[in-house]
Amino acid sequence: MLFRTLFTIAISHTYYTQGCKDFSFIIPVDSVQLLNNGKLIAKIRDGKLHVLFAVDEAAEDGADATDRTGKPLVSLAGKSLRIGLKLLNPFFSNFTQFTSSDFDNLTQIPISALDFYSFCPLYRNSANPLVLDKPKAVALVGQVLNHSLSQTTARPITVTLKNSDGQVLPPELTDAPGTIATENNRSSVSFNLTGKASGLYSVEESSSSGTQTTSYYSDLELQQQGIFGAIEIAIADSLYTKPPDQPPEFTIAFKAREETLKYYILAQNYSDSQFNQLTVSDAGEEGRSQINFTKVLPAAFTEGDIPPGLLGNGDVKIALFKSQITVPRQEKARQKIQLKSNDTVLISHLPQPDVNKTNADAIVQLAKPRP
Repeated sequence: MLFRTLFTIAISHTYYTQGCKDFSFIIPVDSVQLLNNGKLIAKIRDGKLHVLFAVDEAAEDGADATDRTGKPLVSLAGKSLRIGLKLLNPFFSNFTQFTSSDFDNLTQIPISALDFYSFCPLYRNSANPLVLDKPKAVALVGQVLNHSLSQTTARPITVTLKNSDGQVLPPELTDAPGTIATENNRSSVSFNLTGKASGLYSVEESSSSGTQTTSYYSDLELQQQGIFGAIEIAIADSLYTKPPDQPPEFTIAFKAREETLKYYILAQNYSDSQFNQLTVSDAGEEGRSQINFTKVLPAAFTEGDIPPGLLGNGDVKIALFKSQITVPRQEKARQKIQLKSNDTVLISHLPQPDVNKTNADAIVQLAKPRP
């Protein structure tokens, strides 16, 4: 049987130079059944998911050589393939940056700028079958959807459940009516999703104060797997008809966090003149811009700096050298950021933040023999 690539899903990250391998792909039971029904094969190779389809060889033999794009043996056009994105690297949040502009609805779910494990990115190709949409931030749920009301005081309030097409579903509430009366001060409602299709749902709150919508993704199996994100690929005819050497390539792209490099220099048994000669400078490397540093003494430390009292006692002289711009985290350490005393290089390559560090702070200790 002849197979061709229907599409691929890759993960990119500006932190890495040799590709991101921080994720695996999980295919839930219903998607496994869909693969079987559509004569599809899913394979993971070098961190990339390849989905292949069986070609109708009879149609292929009868086609002109210029028209052999691969007619599928079975077409799944109109169906959607759901895939879970499992995070393998526990330090991923240390070097990855999410901003509100990365999502189309981030304001729906309050999240911390640093802790993005409180929501689930949903990646779909609904606008263009050949391109992934901007991800949607959703809350991952199982068979019961517990919704905390955003409008805590507005009453009466009508709460409705909608599917991914925006259709209002019957009010099969576990513990609340569709409309919450004026005298009811409850703060949450629960929807029973047992027997309903896995996928995207939304809860809409309507009152005299306005309408608010919160997005959810229901999949008990993926929830139990503790996935990082969900992917839904709508299978369109255009996926099958792409030339064999140009299969659709979906890429989930991540950006490295940008931070201020901070070097706390702790010098023991240094005279004032010796201490004042210390500098941090960037000798530069080919292919990157030079990073300039500003010297800050303890009296000018800000709230975001390590308090001087935690760095040393009165016998230690302290100075902070911080980069004048934020720089992105990167897997390959920057070279030739140096600690000098006048023109003498004391440390040729100052340390760069590793994956297990939540910030770009580094403490460098120097000591001279007592006079």
